[in-house]
Amino acid sequence: MENHDIYHYGILPDVHFRFSSAEISYAVTAASNLHGFDDAGTELLARTMLAAFFLADLVKEDTKVSVQIRFYDDTEIHSVLAYSTRDGKLKATLRYRPEEDIESGQISEENLGILKVFRWKDGECIYQSIVPFRNQSFETNIENYLRDSEQVPSFLVAYIKLEGLHWRIKGLFLQALPEAKPEHIDAVRELAGKLEEEKSKVYEGTVSQALEILQSSWNTKFEILATGRPEYRCDCSEEKIKELILNLGKEEAMDIAEEQGQIEVTCEFCNSIYRFPKAEVLELF
Repeated sequence: MENHDIYHYGILPDVHFRFSSAEISYAVTAASNLHGFDDAGTELLARTMLAAFFLADLVKEDTKVSVQIRFYDDTEIHSVLAYSTRDGKLKATLRYRPEEDIESGQISEENLGILKVFRWKDGECIYQSIVPFRNQSFETNIENYLRDSEQVPSFLVAYIKLEGLHWRIKGLFLQALPEAKPEHIDAVRELAGKLEEEKSKVYEGTVSQALEILQSSWNTKFEILATGRPEYRCDCSEEKIKELILNLGKEEAMDIAEEQGQIEVTCEFCNSIYRFPKAEVLELF
């Protein structure tokens, strides 16, 4: 599979909106193949990675965004989690539900689970929002989060398709700027709805070609301000794992080391294994 992943950030000056356009097919396929996710899991992972990437466009460059969905129903998938930086460094994972882990008391026709959006800087959480994940489309849940938590009209269109053995994941995110008037917002809402209906045709080619099609059909300018390449990249390290062990506290860490002869940690994003013999664990404290 050839890597065509790319993103564009920019504005629609005629209607006072910002936009993010991206293809992350290669990044999602890398994550899916690494963990062996099935088709349903990969599709959910793709939507979550797109959402994390688009939300990362709204923060400063040294900040990461995580999007997590925790399901309360009896479906096979327990939760999904994706991180992204503004320049498209992505990592993600998905957890399947153990048979005994069904929280039937939480299930309702309206809410399927919870949506968590966090922002991180230097390993510390600097913002968090936890809202219900409702029985609506994934894209509608993200739009509602932005409307209710950020009070900013936003629209998300995701194109996700499995072609043979390869996934095609592309999307467009639109968010009103402060100068946008109600008529601008209404116009973009209508255009986003039209794109949703025609996305299979619009996204037959590259996302760059899709922007050209939209610029012509929408009769509005897409002014590109930045372009880059998304990639699946885990940022785990031995030092970060040592910090994790320190956070356990000496007593708990040494209990584990005594029982197992070592502490072994597997990164949930890249499957890297870190092993610390009992003597090394003791040296940490």
